[in-house]
Amino acid sequence: MLWEEDLHSAMLSADVVITDGPGPHAEALVPYRVTAELLDTAPDGVRLVPCPPFIRGREVSPNAVAHSAFAGYGAKRSLMPVQQAVMAWALTG
Repeated sequence: MLWEEDLHSAMLSADVVITDGPGPHAEALVPYRVTAELLDTAPDGVRLVPCPPFIRGREVSPNAVAHSAFAGYGAKRSLMPVQQAVMAWALTG
């Protein structure tokens, strides 16, 4: 599946969950906040990688950051090469 609008449905087959800050639309995006309960519905081994800087209680709940799926703060080290790979694929695909 390439795109799923429903967060709960998307979580059922997620390998990696990546978030970004909601900016001025924080209130409108509350239904899309990633929580530990939501992560519990994902397949075993799912990884949560909120894009730093993230705010607990906005794009991710505090219990999501405490969840075993949280990739940790060191995940930012890998973020730039991944973003570069996505951009290279998008520009050449």
